Amino acid sequence: MSRQHAPTTAAEFRILKALWRTGSGPVAEVGAKYHELFRERPAYTTVMTLLGRLVAKGLVQVDKSREPYLYSAAVREQSVLGAQLRQFVDHVFDGNAKALVLGLLENESLSAKDLRRIERKLEKGGKR
Repeated sequence: MSRQHAPTTAAEFRILKALWRTGSGPVAEVGAKYHELFRERPAYTTVMTLLGRLVAKGLVQVDKSREPYLYSAAVREQSVLGAQLRQFVDHVFDGNAKALVLGLLENESLSAKDLRRIERKLEKGGKR
């Protein structure tokens, strides 16, 4: 059974991505990684606010035993990505993942290499 995660805003999700790449660190380090990944430089207070929201949602842990506080992800990236994908499919495609895949195929968004990977996955028991 997969754990349900609190939904994230786009800004919160980007902060989580920066934190996953950082491992753990203070606000300034997370902000620097955010800048490196997204070529945007959010204000220190913005990063701090977003980290605080993610802590409240249980997606981030904070170690307050030292200064500056250290933040780390409380959830695995794949777990949150899976939840985000399910949420997207439910919202945009009314829960019909087949419609998403067919849309990608029709719009030629998948390369031949991608299609081979999908075929291998299906052959290994990914069919439903």
